[in-house]
Order: sequence, then structure tokens, then C-alpha cells
Amino acid sequence: MQESFTLTDNLLSKGIKKCHMKLKLTFFHDVICPFCYVTARRLMQALKEFDGNIEVIHKAFAIISSLEDLKLVAPTEEDAKDFFKKEMAILKGYYPEYNPDEVVNKGEFSYVWSIPALKACKVAEKFEGQPGHEKMFLRLGDEFFMRGRDITNEKFLASIAEELGYNRETFMNEFNRKETYYAVVLDEDEAHALGIHGVPSILVNDKWLIKGVPEVSKFREIFADLIENGEPKKVQLKAFWEYK
Repeated sequence: MQESFTLTDNLLSKGIKKCHMKLKLTFFHDVICPFCYVTARRLMQALKEFDGNIEVIHKAFAIISSLEDLKLVAPTEEDAKDFFKKEMAILKGYYPEYNPDEVVNKGEFSYVWSIPALKACKVAEKFEGQPGHEKMFLRLGDEFFMRGRDITNEKFLASIAEELGYNRETFMNEFNRKETYYAVVLDEDEAHALGIHGVPSILVNDKWLIKGVPEVSKFREIFADLIENGEPKKVQLKAFWEYK
């Protein structure tokens, strides 16, 4: 709590909020990426202290683009479960109490790939803008990593959409349109054009790139520095083209 008060008080003392200086974060992520799962929740926690000075734009990025791609590394359903158990085990490094075996054993999934969940996020975005994308992304991440649910199953996605307040039939009609698939593709094409080939990646003000899984305190430090100075003065950040 003391850190939160100090940060906010420091920004106010410099007139940062009075000047309405803002940051734009373009956050490339995938629902089935464990590093994205952790980064998103740390980011959401850090953003609470900046009172609307930061806009987040969510972008889809498929790490497994098709069932065929998955079967190249996991030919059978048991192989797929083992593959995702290892992916889920990554979370244990961030949440020591997390039990990937328990999630996989009670889970309903076998073959899981990126596109269905990302399409659901893009439909939610079409209906509610960025808050919709964010809401669906966070919810589906919890369903997969915490409950082992099959987030490629269209009936399950429709039920989640309904729980989140969308009309089930309208949502799925939009989900099955070709335009929705290409909305996912366009997001990833944008990432590749910027030299971004992995997630999580966060582009700040169309220039500075945050990679990896920063601590909440690091996010706060980065945002405070950029809001105050317009560019990194106290933290080390590279422009996206420096990674090419």
C-alpha cells in the first residue's frame, strides 16, 4: 500500500495527471500461452494505480495456429495432454501453489490450439471494444489454466459468451464468420511487421517494447517513467526496431 501511495503522490506532484499524459499499450498475447497468462494479470494489477492514464489495446497472436500444427509435436491425445501439462507447469514458477497435474487430470481437453479462443476474443472486441477483448481473454485463460476446460470447444465458448452477457446465437454467428478469423490473422500480421515473433509482447506508444514477464513493480516503474518523461529515462527499454 505504501508503494502505491508514493507512486501516485509522486506523479501528482509533477502534474502528470493534470496534464492528462497517457500511454498506449499494444499487448500481443495468446490465451494458451502461460507467460501471457501471468503477464496479463500482473499488468492489470499495475494499471489500477494509474487512474485511466494508460490505454490497453489487445491483439491476438497464435502460438499454435492449427490442429495440424499441434499434431506435429503431439500426434496423439495423450501426447497433447503431456505437452500442455509441461506448458501449465511453467505457471508453478510464478504460483508455487499451482498444481498442473490436478488441472490436467480433471481437465476436459486434449487437443488445444490458439485460433478458437482468439476468435472468441475478437468477437467480444467487436461487440464491446477493448474491454470486451480483455474480459474474454482473462476469462478463457482462467478456464484453461485453472480449470482445464476445453477452450476449443464451440459449445463451451458459447456458454462462456452467454455468461459474460452476450447473446449466444449472435455471438456464435459472428464467431463463425470468415472475417473473424482474418481479424486474428491481421493482428498477428501486425506483430510480424513490427518484428515481434513471440508473446507476450507489449508495445508502448507504438515504439518501446516490453518483452517477457515483468514484475508488477517493474510495470509501475516503466509506466511512471514514461508518463513523466515521455521516453525511458530511469528504466531501460528498446525500440521495437532494435530487436530486428
